[in-house]
Amino acid sequence: MAADVARRSQLALDNASWLHQGDRGPNPTCPPARSDAQCERLAIVATTYLTGRVTSADGTSIGYRQLGHGPGLVLVHGGGQSAQNLMDLASALSGDFTVYVPDRRGRGTSGPPGDHYGLTVECQDLDALLCHSGSEFVFGLSSGALLCLDAALSLTQIRRLALYEPPLSIDHSTPVDWLARFDREVAEGKIGSAMITATRGSQTAPALIRLTPRFLLAPLLNMAARRGSTPAKGHGSAALRPMSRRRRVVLRVVLWPVRRFAASRAPRGSGDDEPAVPLGDLVATMHFDAQLVLQSEGRLPEYEALTIPVLLLGGSDSAPYLRGTLAALEAVLPSVQRIQLAGIGHLAPDNTGAPKRVAVELGLFFGHRKRP
Repeated sequence: MAADVARRSQLALDNASWLHQGDRGPNPTCPPARSDAQCERLAIVATTYLTGRVTSADGTSIGYRQLGHGPGLVLVHGGGQSAQNLMDLASALSGDFTVYVPDRRGRGTSGPPGDHYGLTVECQDLDALLCHSGSEFVFGLSSGALLCLDAALSLTQIRRLALYEPPLSIDHSTPVDWLARFDREVAEGKIGSAMITATRGSQTAPALIRLTPRFLLAPLLNMAARRGSTPAKGHGSAALRPMSRRRRVVLRVVLWPVRRFAASRAPRGSGDDEPAVPLGDLVATMHFDAQLVLQSEGRLPEYEALTIPVLLLGGSDSAPYLRGTLAALEAVLPSVQRIQLAGIGHLAPDNTGAPKRVAVELGLFFGHRKRP
């Protein structure tokens, strides 16, 4: 969630300009003055893909990205995200699979959430993409994992399912008490403040957002959210408050580490004609992710009927309630494997996390790789 701090990433533009240079240095696969790690990152950014659309049962258009070759694998993003957030994971898997990464409804290139938003319509959206693509493998992150888990009960085309920390609520284990304040801040146009509220409340915020005082962090994120955001629909907007030059200077100095963090975690565009979905548009959708959590309460026993192989993934640094949910699912699922990845947290599959480590486990589970 916190990975979606709005800024136009220049990585793709830098890479494009390098590709048109005559002198590429001694290593033809790497731009001059780039480290090996940066070269690897640029190679991922340069990965090409197709885009497409399917129509869900209620007529909503669902946009998706497609790359790679092999058996079909659908990657479903989590809260406060869109397809752009899983592109490094998709790229890492594209050598073995045809990877489909949809924008969930209300996000990115897909249609609005609709008047009947919930697990049912999200499952119908996934069903439309599975039927169109012929995919039988599915992976979901966070609230995306929650909807994939529910979908697997009724969608028989899903043959193998991998989940990264679904926030399934067991005896009200998943915190949602932040939702009222979040909705109020969105309605007031305080999108950065709303992001702090949601990520701290859901215990998924990185250390910088957890530890930086709200009065310092909120102004920066509110300003970032206003850049490039589309007008709010049905939430209203607050008038922008002028900020003195002195305060701006102080904030720039005091919040320099935060600004570096925001820059490193900005979502990048997908290509020349598909800009990154801005922070303001993504943060507001976390309201709908909370609705999925509320709907999931008390449904744990239903998943005993899920007989397909399921891989449960999580990070050792994630919130205790998420690890508790994985343990509870492990106890009821008939055919289950659980893996905890050391030293990473809830956003490991995201571009800003450890997508290659997640890709290794997915490649093994879906049957096309050997453990290195």
